[in-house]
Amino acid sequence: MQRARWLIGPLVAVVAGLFVVPSSAQVPPPETQRISFQIATGPVSGSYIRVGETIARIISNPPGLARCEVEGVCGPEGLIATTRSSSGSIVNAVYVNSGRVKSAIVQGDIAAAAFAGEGPFKANGPLDELRAIARLHDETLHLVVGAKSRIRKFSDLAGKRVGIDSAKAATNYTVRTVLAAANMPARRLKLSFQSAEQAARDLRDGKIDAYFVIGVAPIANVDGLVRRGQARVIGLDPAVIAALAKKHTMLSKAELPENTYRVSRRVTTVSVASLWLVNKSLPNHVVQGILRSLWHQANRAELQRLGRLARTIDVERAAENLPLPLHEGAQRFYAEAGR
Repeated sequence: MQRARWLIGPLVAVVAGLFVVPSSAQVPPPETQRISFQIATGPVSGSYIRVGETIARIISNPPGLARCEVEGVCGPEGLIATTRSSSGSIVNAVYVNSGRVKSAIVQGDIAAAAFAGEGPFKANGPLDELRAIARLHDETLHLVVGAKSRIRKFSDLAGKRVGIDSAKAATNYTVRTVLAAANMPARRLKLSFQSAEQAARDLRDGKIDAYFVIGVAPIANVDGLVRRGQARVIGLDPAVIAALAKKHTMLSKAELPENTYRVSRRVTTVSVASLWLVNKSLPNHVVQGILRSLWHQANRAELQRLGRLARTIDVERAAENLPLPLHEGAQRFYAEAGR
C-alpha cells in the first residue's frame, strides 16, 4: 500500500500539470549552478587582502543581486567569490598550481620564479600549471635606515644588521635579487629575519640598522618612524635599478616624491607589480566572465575606493610584460577587448 501511494503522487502531479494549468508554469526554473571561487591574498595587514576583497565584491554573482541584472557587471552567473588570507605570494603560487585554491594575488617576481622553477621553487621544479589573468597594483621597495645611521647609500649596508623579512617571504626573495644586482653578497650583511612590523620596532630600539619593506607608499610603519625622527628612506643606485629592470620584467624604476614621508626627500627605487593568477584548468568562460566584470566601466568606481592602491590597476596594462602565459580565457578576453 505504501508503494501504491508512492506511485500515485507523481502521477497526480503530472495530470494536474496537463489539465489544470499549462505545463510550463509548473516546471521550476533550473537552479543556478553555484561556482565557488577563492582568491588567496596575503596577511590581514597587507594590501593584497584589500584588493582581493574589492575584486570579490565586484565579480560575485549570487542569485537575486540587483546590480547583476546589467549584463557583464558581475562575473559568471552563480559565482561566489571569497578571499582567503595567507602568509604571502610564495605559498599562494603553490596553492594555485596544486588546485588547492582557484586563484591568488602573487608578487610579480615571485610568479616569474615559480613558473621558471627558480629561487624558492628550485627544489620542486617549475609550477607550470600557473597562468596569469591580470596585472594588478604596483608596490614599492623601501630601504629604511635609522635616522642617526651613517648609511647614506646602498653600498653602506655592508657589515650592517639588515632586516629582510622571513626566509619564506616574497620580500626576502626580492631583496636577495637586489643584492645580486648590486654585486653585494648576502654574507657581507648581518641579515635579520622578521616581519616588517617587527623590523620597524627593532630599528626603533636599535637592534637593527636598516630593513627592507615592500608596499604602497606611504607605508604605515615607515611613516610612523619617519614622523618621530627615528628613520630615513634611502634609494637604490641607478646602475642597480637599471640592472634589475633589464633582467626582471616585473621590477621597474619608481619614484617616491618629496615629502611622501613628511620631511623626506625624493627617493629613487624600484616597484614590483602584483599579478592575479589562476590554474590553467579553470574553464575559459569563467575567466572571460570574471575579467569582463573586473574591467566593466560600471565597476571602476568600486576599484577607485581602494585609493592609492587603485592608481596602477588599469585594463590598459593588465596583459603587458607578463613573466608567464596568460590563461586561454584571458587571451580571448583581451583580444576581443583590443588589448
